[in-house]
Amino acid sequence: MNSKGITSIKEMGFDDFYGFTDILAELESENALTIRVNFMSQPVAEPFNLSYGKEMREKFKGEFVRFSGYNQMTDGSISELCGDLKKPYSCADTTCAQDIDWDLLANDTFKADTEGFRFSLHAQGDAAISKVLDIYESSQKNGKLINRHSITDLEFSDPTDLERMGKLGVIAEIYPQIQSIANRKDKLAMIEEKIGMDRGQYYWNRRKMADSNVLLSCGTDLPLLIDDIPESIYHAVGGYFPEGGEPFNKQNMLTIPELLTAWSAGGAYNLYQEKELGTLEKGKKADIVVFDGNLFETAIEEIRSRKVEVTFLNGRIVYSHE
Repeated sequence: MNSKGITSIKEMGFDDFYGFTDILAELESENALTIRVNFMSQPVAEPFNLSYGKEMREKFKGEFVRFSGYNQMTDGSISELCGDLKKPYSCADTTCAQDIDWDLLANDTFKADTEGFRFSLHAQGDAAISKVLDIYESSQKNGKLINRHSITDLEFSDPTDLERMGKLGVIAEIYPQIQSIANRKDKLAMIEEKIGMDRGQYYWNRRKMADSNVLLSCGTDLPLLIDDIPESIYHAVGGYFPEGGEPFNKQNMLTIPELLTAWSAGGAYNLYQEKELGTLEKGKKADIVVFDGNLFETAIEEIRSRKVEVTFLNGRIVYSHE
């Protein structure tokens, strides 16, 4: 991760991490960590555990390991008819081929929110995104949300819901490299078959998110993808599939400054660390990445060739190309 310029992560783990937090605690005590780990609990084999979150919040108050709240899945992949849609699929008489316990999700979120924990809900279809926002609407607010709840993925969204996100203060955890695991022909064929290209124009609509004042934070679905900032520019700014060619939904893309802000300041805010990290300012920790070329001046088509030259953590070199 350091070789990709990454010094802080949000790590999602199942239930109580099955002992992994003990390893993190040991590594932190030995000053052996070269990345800041903000871990979240995702209920899988066990129900939502509020007591565990309270315990972890008290246990980890150091610089490198912190408990960051809860994560939960809602719907699934549109390609498998499991994305929850507002209108039926073009190829099947259903809006979602899986059962989702929205009442349970709402109840868990309410409990976490009441105790000051953030909740990150993973949603891909436009109905799922809308239902998550309905849940967050009931959370504590002072004009906007008090706790920094987020929606992860946001593959296919309704523009009106993205406006709701901005007004509520819901954070968008986007996957700017997601196009790297597909090819244009197959992906567009899937979209055409499942929902049609009229709805497909709202795929990966990060432009509307930014224009609706939604705070963006970048991530990847590890271990499926390793963070790669130049690659993310190629896909989320250029709109290209790996093989290049015509950009897809170019009107939905971000600018380079917007994307770099999402990777840095957006991520820091998402993890409650904006006073310490995310921007180059006096008094903040010197987590800095230097690339081997200017990302603002490199042609988008060539941007993937850019590599990390050196990565600093607290002003200390933790990766050097040489």
